[in-house]
Amino acid sequence: MNIDPKLIIGNWTHGWALDQHTLRSTSGGSDSSMHPEFDTERTELGDSLYKLKYRADMAQVEPIARTVADFIRNRSELSDIKAVLAVPPSDTRRSFQPVQALAAGIGALLRLPAPDDYLLKARATLPLKSVTSKHSRRAELDGAFDVADQRFADMHVLLFDDLFRSGETLKAVTAALLFQGNAAMVSVVTATSTRSHR
Repeated sequence: MNIDPKLIIGNWTHGWALDQHTLRSTSGGSDSSMHPEFDTERTELGDSLYKLKYRADMAQVEPIARTVADFIRNRSELSDIKAVLAVPPSDTRRSFQPVQALAAGIGALLRLPAPDDYLLKARATLPLKSVTSKHSRRAELDGAFDVADQRFADMHVLLFDDLFRSGETLKAVTAALLFQGNAAMVSVVTATSTRSHR
């Protein structure tokens, strides 16, 4: 899969978004229920992710996971990571969690643990796409994440998410990994990023 990685900055040591999610989106009018419709052009990785998340196309897990794993293998800064950790899902009612499935696939390809019982949501939060200000997002996420134990204390861990928007969720999870889990270092890779990072 073609990618165009960009650095993402936060309280982590190294961070990249592998490509933009969309290239452009234009209004296409409204459907019969008067809901706005958009004509959206996505990157190759963005399109694959869209099919996985919103069309439940499980065939997308392997190519996305392979693309991310290949990127990680080729970054010397990530040569000593000891685990691939998925950002905990905001909607725990979904029977299938795409980010956890992708992290498991990446971990398997890299022969690293990708546990889904280590990073935990300490309390329910609103979906951040509905929270507009950065200050409100930060407040919404304060104390929202926990770690289960010290199994990755003093180790370099990789935090994975599907989409980088403002970075507030990644910052909150990174803080939990560093201060509760005592990780030596946290690096971040997201599959895609939004065009605007507000």
